[in-house]
Amino acid sequence: MFARRAGWDLGPDDLAETVARRRRAGLPVVDLTDSNPTRCGFRTAAARLATVLADVARDPRCAVYEPDPRGDRAAREAVAAHHAGQGGAVCAESVVLTAGTSEGYAHLFRMLTDPGDRVLVPTPSYPLFTLLAGLEGVEAVPYPLRLRGGHWRIDLEALEATAVPPVRAVLLVHPNNPTGSLVSSRETEALRRLCRDRGLALVSDEVFASHRRPSAPADAPHTLLPAEGAAADGPLTFVLSGASKLLGLPQLKVGWIIAGGPAQLRDEALARLEVIADTYLSVSVPAQLALPALLASQVELGREIATRVDDNRERVERAVAHAQNVRLLDAEGGWCAILRVLAGARGTAPDEDALARALRDDSGVLVQPGWLFDLEPHDEDGAPVAHLVLSMLPEPSVVEAGLGRVLEAITASSR
Repeated sequence: MFARRAGWDLGPDDLAETVARRRRAGLPVVDLTDSNPTRCGFRTAAARLATVLADVARDPRCAVYEPDPRGDRAAREAVAAHHAGQGGAVCAESVVLTAGTSEGYAHLFRMLTDPGDRVLVPTPSYPLFTLLAGLEGVEAVPYPLRLRGGHWRIDLEALEATAVPPVRAVLLVHPNNPTGSLVSSRETEALRRLCRDRGLALVSDEVFASHRRPSAPADAPHTLLPAEGAAADGPLTFVLSGASKLLGLPQLKVGWIIAGGPAQLRDEALARLEVIADTYLSVSVPAQLALPALLASQVELGREIATRVDDNRERVERAVAHAQNVRLLDAEGGWCAILRVLAGARGTAPDEDALARALRDDSGVLVQPGWLFDLEPHDEDGAPVAHLVLSMLPEPSVVEAGLGRVLEAITASSR
């Protein structure tokens, strides 16, 4: 009856059921996994959205449906201006609006791949690529990021060995989620050369690109879009971003694809994307009309999130500095913090699932085990470790309430 691509295990979710029972019983839930800005007490974005939507409601264009497959011209111009400010050569004609970045991936998979083809995806990373690719009949094949000298770097040799037919594209996240690692200038050049020489598309997910830490390497590019004059020598390149992370407004459901690379190849790709986008026309008119004004407020909206993330990370750093067997891994951007739990007195690392369950069941603290992001159960020297991934987006009081219990549980599990 059902397609193999929809053959998921739809059995009960133990985590969701346990949390629901706690809430019904009036027991506390301290969610250190929450990365939804609308649930984390950000007031600036919500207030700005309300003001902009009120203006849009008075705009006569809101009452008319005359869709442009690539999206409203003014919205695309605003997107282009934002990314040009990051160093990419981009114009409104190179932008296609989508209903979020997930739809952007779907459009690209439809255009670049046939069923049975492959795309290369980074690991560790957020567990979304496999699902999105599978829905299009495409296989997501991992290539590794390695922690070296405290920094996550692409294993370029492993990537090169994997980039063979039927691979059609290389995907990356800049900065990565959850490692927070940026693609270095050296890695960028290697990726461009590899994709150009082997006829592969390079797809850069830059939803977190504006959320770089002050300590991020100065030579790490702000975007993988080719700079002025460099497009002709590079591969066909696509950058994805959207309002969800850039503006802290996931409810707006607006994202975009930007195409770059050799002019003839780029223009052909855009023409094909236009047909796909025209088939769905999924971005609402009010959302498109709101986008220019919201992007004009990006610095203000992003500052509130950046301040929260930096402050919470400092809290974690201070707490971990006094804890045994726990290390906070470095991050150059993004919203996550990764706690590495070292082996205890018995020479073994705690079981990530057992640790997460104990926190959830005993005190209602929610964390994500490292395996969910394909974090390896050992360090770069092969020693056993465990990982817990925390969101740095919740309000400080939530992080304070949960962090102490996390460290207590780690200490107890390491005895």
